[in-house]
Amino acid sequence: MFDFIRETRAVKEGLYNIKLEIPEDIYKSIYEDLNEDKAKDILVEYLKYRQDDARISDIKIEQNKKAHMVNIYANLHYLGNEKSEQEAYTENNINFVK
Repeated sequence: MFDFIRETRAVKEGLYNIKLEIPEDIYKSIYEDLNEDKAKDILVEYLKYRQDDARISDIKIEQNKKAHMVNIYANLHYLGNEKSEQEAYTENNINFVK
C-alpha cells in the first residue's frame, strides 16, 4: 500500500502537518470503512516505513469521492521528543481486520 501513498508535509511554528493521500481502491482493498483507528494504524506503520519517529496527534480521515482518494491528516510532533528506538518495518504490522 505504501507505494501508492502521496505524502504532503508542512510546518508552522514548529508543528508539522502531514497529509497522506491513498487511492480509494487501494484503501478499500484492505479496509471496508473509514475510521480514525484505521487511519492511525496506517500512519504509524507509514512513519515506521519512513524511519520517522514523530509523535502523532489530531488524526482525521476523509474520503474525497470526486478524486477517488482517501486522505489522512495528522499533526506530527518532533520538538521535545525523546529519541525513540526504531522498530523494524514489516509488511504484516497493519491491522487487516475489516
